[in-house]
Amino acid sequence: MTNSIVRRPLSVIKRCASHPGLHLPITSLWQNSRKQHPKGKCCHLSTSSQPDKLRIAIVGGGAAGMSTALHLAPLVTAGLIQPVDIYEPHPGENHRDIGVGIWSTAWWPFLQSISTEITGKKKRESQVSLLKGLEECGSYVADVGYRSPDGSWLVRSELNAHPCGVDDVLAGIKPKHSDDPALLFVRERDLISCLWNAVQMEINIGTMSVHSGAGVDAIDSIAAGMGSLVCSKAGNDDYVATTTTSEQYHLIIAADGMNSTLRSRYAGHHSTNATPMGASHLYAINRKKSRPSESYVNWERSTGHRLSTEQEDRGYIVFRGNAPKLKEGDMNGSFQTWGEEKSMRFAAVPFRHVSHNLEANEDYNQLFTEKKDEEVWFATINDELINETCLNANTTAKERKRLLLEAFNSWHEPVRTLIETTRADDILYEMAVAHRFSANPVHDINAIIESGAGPGPTLVFVGDSMMTVDPVLAQGFTIAMESGATLARSLERVIKDQQNVSPPPHHLEYQLFCLRQEINEWHFRIEQRLLNLLRSTEVVQRLAQPHGIFGSFFTAKIIRPVMKLCPEGVKKAVFDYMMRYSLGLSSQSTSSKDKR
Repeated sequence: MTNSIVRRPLSVIKRCASHPGLHLPITSLWQNSRKQHPKGKCCHLSTSSQPDKLRIAIVGGGAAGMSTALHLAPLVTAGLIQPVDIYEPHPGENHRDIGVGIWSTAWWPFLQSISTEITGKKKRESQVSLLKGLEECGSYVADVGYRSPDGSWLVRSELNAHPCGVDDVLAGIKPKHSDDPALLFVRERDLISCLWNAVQMEINIGTMSVHSGAGVDAIDSIAAGMGSLVCSKAGNDDYVATTTTSEQYHLIIAADGMNSTLRSRYAGHHSTNATPMGASHLYAINRKKSRPSESYVNWERSTGHRLSTEQEDRGYIVFRGNAPKLKEGDMNGSFQTWGEEKSMRFAAVPFRHVSHNLEANEDYNQLFTEKKDEEVWFATINDELINETCLNANTTAKERKRLLLEAFNSWHEPVRTLIETTRADDILYEMAVAHRFSANPVHDINAIIESGAGPGPTLVFVGDSMMTVDPVLAQGFTIAMESGATLARSLERVIKDQQNVSPPPHHLEYQLFCLRQEINEWHFRIEQRLLNLLRSTEVVQRLAQPHGIFGSFFTAKIIRPVMKLCPEGVKKAVFDYMMRYSLGLSSQSTSSKDKR
């Protein structure tokens, strides 16, 4: 069942406690609070062994994890939280040379943070270094257009190729959220290197630390609203060494990607989950079953948990590559060609990047002087022969490239040229997958693992661990960086609000109930952003990647002819709106954010 997401008032959340079919984390918190406070007041974590500030652990050191840590760093400097711990087996390593797009909504919060007084200073060196590095490592996309396989243009548009940058902010110009969105293309390797360099700058001033060499498998040692992490490290002869951290945390942020271990263990037994057209209540599916938390084994096999954690095959393969820069006159510029069958689509973007691989603590200014021009491209297709052959481990790279060339042989130039000039071994390929549902915050881990220790730590998910979205609109890194920024703002707001409470809490600068309520509000806002993207994804996939006899006929005979007859100004306005809507920048989304 799907419907629009509606924010539930607190009174509704409290009434859910008496409903035997619902298992909501906020409900279990309220029940525990009521037992300690008959008048219904919020529960304080006032144990003498508790630290006096919020302790946070981030599991995963990719784009989502490091971005979140960098947004939390000013809160550490301001004395609002304790230094942040990042757990990542291989920080700053194992990333690809492929070009990736990052929309301005991902870096705009950093610009805003630099221009806003948080710690009494006008700028934060790590954030300045990050933004300067990204601007120097990549290039902005200017002209964009959509085409048919024969090369005819469907619609053309432009992006903001000169957005407000870090130098503008340092010069006193304030960034505006209403500015036209900009798209920066950088190599994935350079994005991670710039983030890692900024993280190391924060490590040097003591706002965070990185624990490397081991992965996080579970949460344990739950006591008084806190919990430890269970880490494992593979050794010789398949031996796995497991340890439990001595540090305990109030808030654990899972940023460990699409195959998140914490998501697979703890997500999906409550609340509302995002779907392409609205929201699906998993407890409605599971309401005739016993409460999932009654048994860990039964809970792990429950319908809600399975639906929330499983991945969905999107039915097509994505190929990616970096080709040499096209010669002048060879149809330079960004374009995206929409196919008419077999989910076929092709897109190319010229971008400039640094010639060398960035290493941490290097003199970036010297490396930035040497640039290289390339064309990053991607192609999608759903063909039974190609799918079966390309996903076969015995298929060579040259054979995959040959099949791809044959499939796009009749398409306009420079499609074939871009594929031909890319080394076969450098063409990446993968089956497009996505999560069916988003992973909601988990406030009742103690009930899941049956610890009986009272409220445990809060577990939240950011980036791909929260929800991996179909790659059709290429906003994965953007969503990853956005979610960390909004989470940091929510934490700052709730902690500062608690400082104004009279009398203030004795041992912690926040109340457990209020923190978790704010986390739920944060998740609601992120789901709204995801829903915009999911709806746009479904529309674009049906328009640009038709599949099946009906889809192909409808696209070729009706949609494309109508688009070609439509006035250029109308088409441009529609596509510009769709782009802004997918980024959560439509007038409706913007006004709702302003109200909040």
